[in-house]
Amino acid sequence: MFRWIKKANRSKNYFLKRIKLKLKLNLLSMIAAQGRTSRTRHGSGTNHLIIPFIGKGIGDAIVIGGVIETLVRNNFQVSVIADKRTHFLFKEWHNLEALYFYEPNNKKMLIKVLRELPPFVFVDSHEITHSNVETFNLIRLIKPHKTIGFTRKYRIYDEVINISCPLSHISTRYIDFLKHLGISAQNYDYTVIIPDDDVQKAKDFLKKTTDKKTVAFIPYGSVSERFFSTAQIEAITSHMAKYKDTFHLIILGEQHKIKPIPDADHVTKSSLPSFFSAAQIIKESALVISPDTSFVHVSRAFKKKLICLYPFKMLVAQADNADVWGPNYESAIQVRLKERRVMDTDVRPILNIIDEQLKSIADNSSR
Repeated sequence: MFRWIKKANRSKNYFLKRIKLKLKLNLLSMIAAQGRTSRTRHGSGTNHLIIPFIGKGIGDAIVIGGVIETLVRNNFQVSVIADKRTHFLFKEWHNLEALYFYEPNNKKMLIKVLRELPPFVFVDSHEITHSNVETFNLIRLIKPHKTIGFTRKYRIYDEVINISCPLSHISTRYIDFLKHLGISAQNYDYTVIIPDDDVQKAKDFLKKTTDKKTVAFIPYGSVSERFFSTAQIEAITSHMAKYKDTFHLIILGEQHKIKPIPDADHVTKSSLPSFFSAAQIIKESALVISPDTSFVHVSRAFKKKLICLYPFKMLVAQADNADVWGPNYESAIQVRLKERRVMDTDVRPILNIIDEQLKSIADNSSR
């Protein structure tokens, strides 16, 4: 009985949050639309695009990285507004016109700088979430020359990109965006730029650790639903022992999370805390095993063989998370779980897939 009441309260709270979010966004978009100048109706007159990354994750940044490169190749100037979650990533992209740091509690200077810029187009390229309250408010305050978005639900956008396949992979919206600007999306792909120092640190770590082919294993995602259990981790690390003459398992992840996992003669935890070093280790690896979508996208950027696990999760408008944020490339095997948590699934089918992939790698190496 109490469990049912708790579930009902959670559903009620979720519904109320959605209503409050919709009201806030409608109010902000209405105010922004009223303050819009007439010049936005007559073409942008600028090739400077500013893309916000507020409340978004590393995976989002990797997916859109190739879009930025494609835009720059086609004579657009691209700037990014990023908060602390992704600012460090964009700092390495030297093809940006500018990178602005967004701090929600101290944004007066940012607004002042943006308002003094020559005309630019503000491109809100993400799906609508709670972070759009910050984005909509920023639009209201800086009054960009033109705004582009991907939904007709709010009046804040001057132009709306028609998403050709709303329930398909997230990259399709960026392809639609490029086409909207008259740009071919033929060469669009993901981008990860790794600083030279992190490249060298990762290579030194691997050289010191093993002379065998490496398998990168990320046991913990960004949320608990994407955590392997201790028993599952032990099953995978123990299973890898039979391949110790050919492969070495490298454990990647936040240092405090992976610390309890024991090293072995065929297993080593990475001691490098940098995301970029982890990305380089993935780039150097023969196979990646990950429930974390950020590293799924890193793996695609480098076209690595990948086994990725996606617990069951439905997004808004009945979009399946495994479709929208899947790996979406040939070298990846996507395991779509019926369970909502990775730790609740049977690990044995995963071990069978690992066997198949390692055999394939070994066979290709011997040819």
